[in-house]
Amino acid sequence: MTRSSSSGGIRSRQFNLKSRSFSGSANVAVSSADDVSPTIKRCAWVTPTTDPAYAAFHDEEWGVPEHSDRKLFEFLVLCGALAELTWPAILSKRHVFRGVFLDFDPVAVSKLNEKKLVAPGSAASSLLSELKLRSIIQNAAQITKVMEEFGSFEKYIWSFVNNKPIVNSFRYPRQVPVKTPKADLISKDLVRRGFRSVGPTVIYSFMQVAGITNDHLISCHRFHDCMAAAESKEEKTKTIKGELKPEPDISKAIDEFSLASE
Repeated sequence: MTRSSSSGGIRSRQFNLKSRSFSGSANVAVSSADDVSPTIKRCAWVTPTTDPAYAAFHDEEWGVPEHSDRKLFEFLVLCGALAELTWPAILSKRHVFRGVFLDFDPVAVSKLNEKKLVAPGSAASSLLSELKLRSIIQNAAQITKVMEEFGSFEKYIWSFVNNKPIVNSFRYPRQVPVKTPKADLISKDLVRRGFRSVGPTVIYSFMQVAGITNDHLISCHRFHDCMAAAESKEEKTKTIKGELKPEPDISKAIDEFSLASE
């Protein structure tokens, strides 16, 4: 998506190549992106010349509400990697990322030997800088702590939006922000918990990937698909558990914590 570099945090470049993020859910019907057909309306940053894998990422993953801890960890890692790589480059190496980081099992990754991971010539060293690799191991350790405290990383991260995706209904690419107050709030809490490389821009990309926010343009065929996926998940949860009890409002708790600290 293109954005202008105004004070409102909108950049004039194809921001999605450096900072856009995407989410996955295999049980959602999607269209084939092998043929990036101009007859199918997509977000403006997907064009007939877009890398097919990147277009498929848009059609099959980006914006679909994700609730798997492993997938959420994967998206957090990939969004952090955007500081050093473009999305097409990340997607072309996704199998390497999954191999190096043990299919993104946070517990297993937290136990990786840092020295071996960052050693010259290792598979990991071909992906990211030593600083980024070390931050991934640290973040895995912090995710395991969050899982122990909240039961899952998914419960923690989705509670910031009361378990319902934010739907922005943007018409134009220029309306899509680089970061938001909600992303800033989540970023600050993650940093307070010991996470690294989780600035508000990274977190907003993560929110878009994981479907925590639906930033497909309303003209895109995936806009309503992602909304339907979120509604389906909500109805399924109610059917299994009966009437849901309200989740603790983590955002409110964090606000109160911040005020108490000032």
